[in-house]
Amino acid sequence: MTLEQLLTIEAIVKEGSFKAAADALHKSQPSISMAIKKLEEEYQLNLFSRDEYRPSLTSDGKVFYQKVRHLLREYRELAALAQQMSKGVEPEIRVSIDAVSPISLVLKFLKNFFNNHPSTKLVLQFEVLSGTIERLIDGDVDIAITPKPYIEQNFDMRLMTKTKMVTVISAQLIKGEKKITDNFLRAHNQIILADSARRIVKITSGVLEGGKSLTVNDVGFKKELILQGLGWGGLPQDLVKAELTSKKLVQIKTPLIKDRDIEIYMVRDASKPMGPVLKELWETVEEEVIG
Repeated sequence: MTLEQLLTIEAIVKEGSFKAAADALHKSQPSISMAIKKLEEEYQLNLFSRDEYRPSLTSDGKVFYQKVRHLLREYRELAALAQQMSKGVEPEIRVSIDAVSPISLVLKFLKNFFNNHPSTKLVLQFEVLSGTIERLIDGDVDIAITPKPYIEQNFDMRLMTKTKMVTVISAQLIKGEKKITDNFLRAHNQIILADSARRIVKITSGVLEGGKSLTVNDVGFKKELILQGLGWGGLPQDLVKAELTSKKLVQIKTPLIKDRDIEIYMVRDASKPMGPVLKELWETVEEEVIG
């Protein structure tokens, strides 16, 4: 069985006759007929019925053709990938995004960029704190979108955008309270987002000492727990705008709990070369801070 024979089967089915298939493949009709005859003889199959004016697939031929279509699709995808790689265009770019990032802004930016680069697949991972940069250090991703790393490494960084972390609590949980104090907060669970690092040292941020806490590993789950009155905690401002406007959540500040302005960087391993798409992505960020 050869690729030429599979392409011949496809052409006959699509064009409707041996002659039309020969024209489409720029071959002679006898060569087309011989290619099919050899395949049928090799596997003792009868792929086409010649009883009518136009050849039609037999029952075995229909089953066989479904596999042919699948194989040719895989072949063409592989050929396209090889051609793409030969030009130096990356088949995919892997990005880890820290949960504190303004996700809607970052995703909009990435969507607009990769819409103009359909041959390069965007692969996303969502991480927390040290986990974001750990993926970059371990080579699992090409780019990390994160607050400024605290780890000393050969990083190249570009300021991408800014965000604000605000501390919020359910309006129901503070009903009747005239003033929210640090002691009041200590009496209720602080919902903490767990660092997703597996190997490097985990860090915590904005934790109120001496209080109760509940740790979760998903920012959406953290927000839902706070909404349901199971505790309080810090969340990116853009994630809770609607709930603050509707007053389902209330922003709180105390002597120990304050808003935090955070710069979000695009970070890469400076020791690794960039392909053309990654280089363009990097230069796009360098030209303008999004937001």
